[in-house]
Amino acid sequence: MKKTLPAILIAFFFLFTSNSMGSNPTEWEIYFENDTVKIEYTYQNCDFSSTASQELIVFRFTNLNENNITLNYETQLWYDSKEINTEHNSDEFRKTINLENNEIITTNCENQWKEYSIFSAFVHNETNERYVSLTKFELINITTKND
Repeated sequence: MKKTLPAILIAFFFLFTSNSMGSNPTEWEIYFENDTVKIEYTYQNCDFSSTASQELIVFRFTNLNENNITLNYETQLWYDSKEINTEHNSDEFRKTINLENNEIITTNCENQWKEYSIFSAFVHNETNERYVSLTKFELINITTKND
């Protein structure tokens, strides 16, 4: 009994955290904000196959002023706690988005902005077990300019 209680508690902990992450794409967290732009993110599960879904980090980009802007940033990713070499295929990790005045662009699994999302994990459809490989992400060199 002494050995099974901690195992049960650990199982409930992982079950609770795996269901809370990625389950509600309306809970946005602010990643970056200044006078010009706000970048928010959340986790979203996307249908992938009959056995597994993909959990993505999706973004909401908001132009906070009256001018059209161009937003530029670079993505750094860590999978299994190891940073991947983003310079090897640098165009894939350098992003540019044109935002009209006061425009909001939200990425998701299916829209034209899905390339701005980041793969986070596979999620088993029946058990909701997460197979996580992304351990950290950063958006760096965030710049904006008026168009």
